[in-house]
Amino acid sequence: MTSEDPQTAADPAETAMVHSVGGAPAVVGTVIHGDQRGRELGFPTANLALASGDRIEDGVWAADVYVGDERHIAAASVGRRPTFYDGDGVRLLEPFLLDFAGDLYGQTIVVHLRERIRPQSRFDSLPALIEQMHHDVEHVRRWARAARASSGDLAPLRPPALR
Repeated sequence: MTSEDPQTAADPAETAMVHSVGGAPAVVGTVIHGDQRGRELGFPTANLALASGDRIEDGVWAADVYVGDERHIAAASVGRRPTFYDGDGVRLLEPFLLDFAGDLYGQTIVVHLRERIRPQSRFDSLPALIEQMHHDVEHVRRWARAARASSGDLAPLRPPALR
């Protein structure tokens, strides 16, 4: 296993399971150790390995993440991290839980992808990537405020029923 590959990504037991909730993808999986790049950039993520053929569109998404019965809003990246691995990296779902501090390694979480914000992009520099990540987080915050205003809430307090 190379340093850019999550340690458990090759283990089929650690591959996240994808379900559909109201037509939107919901992913259930155990948080694995990655290469710590998100943490180094100021955006620690809860990495889930994705199986090939999951039919989730690569990109950055606004998401709800359920840790037990607690719901968190997240900016979630789906893809192979082209800035670092030229498309050859392990395909991951990497949610950055807004306003969350804690250790999720080894925990099972549910990630409900709600709205795709943009496609995956390759950035020429780390400062450009970090700037875009700040924009993505602000976009997710605006999405969450709008969702709350239109429906009075974002999503059920409990994880969605998975199919």
